Amino acid sequence: MDPAILAHLIAEYTYFIMAPAIFIFGPLVSLAAGVLLRLDAVSLVPTVLALATGELGADILWYWVGRNYGDSFIKRFGRYVGITPASVAFAKELFGKNHDLIIFSSKLTAGLGFSMLILFTAGLSKVPFRRYMMLNIAGQFLWTTALLSLGYFLGHISLKVGDTFEKVALFALGAVVLVSLIGFQRFLRSYITSGQ
Repeated sequence: MDPAILAHLIAEYTYFIMAPAIFIFGPLVSLAAGVLLRLDAVSLVPTVLALATGELGADILWYWVGRNYGDSFIKRFGRYVGITPASVAFAKELFGKNHDLIIFSSKLTAGLGFSMLILFTAGLSKVPFRRYMMLNIAGQFLWTTALLSLGYFLGHISLKVGDTFEKVALFALGAVVLVSLIGFQRFLRSYITSGQ
């Protein structure tokens, strides 16, 4: 495909692309959207709506899978997405203490890789859907605001950085932070799935 045509399609359908992109790539899309907001490439309201649609669509999907296919999904596909019997048992133990707080805060742990597990377990535990969605929408508001703000700040910094060396150093710092977060996520996930 011609790169010019691809660039035109992305520019024309940016908001329609954001929803499935965040479904696949997660928080990185929100950060990128924040940078695009700072560069005045996108508008705030359609961006927030597109991001929330993608994130809440994923939340509904994982709840539905947990509610309708729970144990059979864990046995067949769980190992591929990090949902193991040990991690579900851990999440159920947390749910027993305070499931409302856990569902609400699952948005804030999305970057650590626990959100999918919590949302799946909410469905498996038969948390009422209306309550589940109210908590997710509230958490989504905070999560989207935080990520867009961080992306906006990073976009502002990149505009202020003058020479090439500073831009490379800023990119390297960002890469180190990202790799550290990924490593921390893997450590926590392996700790939980091993059953402590």
